[in-house]
Amino acid sequence: MLNLKTFLLSSILTANLLATANDGIYVEAGVGIGTKDKVNTKNADYFYERGFLGSLALGYQIDCYRVEIENRYKKDTIVSQGNIATKGDFRQNTQMINAYYSGYNSSRLVSSVGLGIGISSISLDEQNLEDSGVFTYQGIFSVGYMHTKNIITTLKYNYVRTISSDNFDKNSDHLISLNLRYLF
Repeated sequence: MLNLKTFLLSSILTANLLATANDGIYVEAGVGIGTKDKVNTKNADYFYERGFLGSLALGYQIDCYRVEIENRYKKDTIVSQGNIATKGDFRQNTQMINAYYSGYNSSRLVSSVGLGIGISSISLDEQNLEDSGVFTYQGIFSVGYMHTKNIITTLKYNYVRTISSDNFDKNSDHLISLNLRYLF
């Protein structure tokens, strides 16, 4: 049977840890993958093998709210244009401003929801297609584990969408990443 004194002490220590989660500047790094395997251009659809996704963010947290600037780089390998085999890389470099609301509770689990807007540079190397300054927006959801008041590991889902540009139709992707955040 659980000792009431031990339970209360544990609850107070856990609540104290979460209540003192640092406010201030943080950095977050992540690696992941996109779930989509096609990019739509104005002239054709290109299919690719999922590749690498990396992100780095610098932000500020106060209580349950966060604002950050994020740079995300995604690179995939093109395998075909429709039914025709082809080679090349699909690259997307995105800079975003994100705002989050995080739910802290009496456990070490932390959930967050967020929105972001920014711009992307998109290119298909072998096809000489490249657009920059493409308006991009995203919805974000994450679940994390608070190791200490300074270190949080999160599993993050992003729904990312770009608008039409000179060479590319509007495109969307579902990104899954594992992230590590350090609060100073």
